[in-house]
Formats: sequence, C-alpha cells, structure tokens
Amino acid sequence: MKIGLALGAGAARGWTHIGIIQALEKLGIKIDVVAGCSIGAYVGAAYASGKLEGLKEWSCSLSDWQVLALMGVGLRRGGIASGQKVFDKLATEFCAPSYEEMEKPFASVATDLYTGREVVFNSGEIGNTIQASCAIPALFAPVAHGDRWLVDGAVVNPVPVNLCRQLGADFVIAVNLNADFRPLRLEKLRLDHEENQRKTEDFFTKSQNVLKQWFSPDSKEEKETKEESEAAKQNEGIASEAIEAIEETISPPPNKVPKGSPPGILSVMSSSLEILQARVTRSRLAGDPPDILIEPQLTDVGIMEFHRAEELCIKGEETITRIAEQIKYQLLA
Repeated sequence: MKIGLALGAGAARGWTHIGIIQALEKLGIKIDVVAGCSIGAYVGAAYASGKLEGLKEWSCSLSDWQVLALMGVGLRRGGIASGQKVFDKLATEFCAPSYEEMEKPFASVATDLYTGREVVFNSGEIGNTIQASCAIPALFAPVAHGDRWLVDGAVVNPVPVNLCRQLGADFVIAVNLNADFRPLRLEKLRLDHEENQRKTEDFFTKSQNVLKQWFSPDSKEEKETKEESEAAKQNEGIASEAIEAIEETISPPPNKVPKGSPPGILSVMSSSLEILQARVTRSRLAGDPPDILIEPQLTDVGIMEFHRAEELCIKGEETITRIAEQIKYQLLA
C-alpha cells in the first residue's frame, strides 16, 4: 500500500508539519508520496528532498527580528513583503533542484490569478514553483511563471488530497492547519482570534513605521492637528449617539458592533483569507476526503509568528501522540 501525505496551507502554522512528519516516522509509518500547498509545499519540498532536519534546525533558530529581515517587509507593487530570502534559503539548502531529483514523489499547487484554475507542479525544475504556491494574496506579490501570474494555492486547494492520489497514493493522510476557524468554535475563541490579528499588525508595524502611517485606520486623524482631531472625535461621538438613538427607535439590533477603532487593513486581509481558506478546505475535503485527517489546535498562533517553530514542532508531535492508536488502527484495518 502506498501512503500519501497532504500538507495544508497555514503560513507560520506550517512549522507544525515538521513535528507531525517526524512523529509519523517514529510510529513506523513510511510516507511514499507528498503533496503540499503554500507553507505545506515549503515544508513538503524539504521533506521530499531528504532535508527536513536541516529545515527544522534553521526554523527553530529564528528570532522575531530575523523573521522581519527575511520577509523583506516594505511598500512594493503586488504585495507587502517579498519573502525572497526565505525562498532563496529553501532553494540553496533544503530543496533538490528538480522534482525528479527528490527522494520521494512530490507535488505542489498554485492558483492562476486570472483564470482561477489550479496549477499543479510535479515535474521539471523547482524554480519558483514553491514561491508561487506560497504567494499569499496581498502579502506576497504574484509570481510570474511562464505566461501566467500565480498566487497561493490555498485560494483553490488548501489541503491537496487529490494531488497525493494523482501521485499514486492508495491511502492519504492529510493535515489541516485551519480547523480552528469554524463558526461554532469562533464564538468561544473570539478573543484568541482578535489577539492573533493584533499580533499580525504588530509584526508589520514593528518593521516599518510607514506601514502604520499608510494602513492604520487612524492615519487620517494622525494627519490632523490636535485641535481638529479633538473636534472631529467630539462630532463623531455626537453623530454616533444620534444614529444609535434613531436605530433603536426603529428596531433594536440583536448584537451591537463593538465600539473602538475598526480593524486595520492587515487584520482585514489576514482574517478574510482565513475565512476563505477554511471554507474552501471544508468544501474540498468533503468532496475528496482523506483516509486520515489530522487537525492540530493552533488557535493562539498568528500567521506571521514564524519565530515559534520550536513550539509548533512540539505541537505537531503532541497531536500525533494523541491520535497514534487511531492512525495505527486505520492503517492496519
């Protein structure tokens, strides 16, 4: 029986894949083929090339400031960050030059920006295919490949179970890193998600103050004089109270929108992508379910917290430990 491993998207959460892979190997499970999307493609490429341990050592050595330097945050056309150093590191140290030279059959997936079609890579030179699979919209610029512009594969196929089957897998183990983003759980975990969005914005504002100036919801007020700002806030308060009074006389709203500053553009972007990805994942997995679905709980991990690799590797190992007996039973059944 040929076993396939489908590694899902999830930005910084993807370091969890490393712990999951190593824990599966400790159970004696031999992975024959690998498919990955976004960060799953990044980790999967290193694993299929036989260089996962090197990637683990490097990722666990990263500090938050090193992550900032590697991401190359700035104002550029097509995306907020370049991430070029991260992909250069993979190409030079953790990945074979071509798909054919990898130790295990491997496939990655990206999305054609203009047609919306799934673009699969499983042969030829690696080139910029992994970078294309990881090109999170608005965060990273689209990647030119041939005559197409490509973005993150998570837009159409966040957990590529189908690619494992295309590579000949008879039994597929899939890893979904975004299982926390579900309506029934979100009400209980709202504060955790709000905190994650705050951490995401802090990551970028720490890198360049100009991002705060351009993207902060308060940037307009900051440009006003102190007197104009105070007057604007006072008028806004009066207008807000008047509107609320009118709305309450018509029909009292069941849930009022929390007062305070609205979320910034980075929070809106990242949270919207999480919602999109979670819904697409559920739809794809329902249509093409894996034989085993692994869903680590990563509620407290922000999408840009790449400096938490050591902790995330441990979370991956613990996830497999909890379901080890189930995995053995299904493989032997």
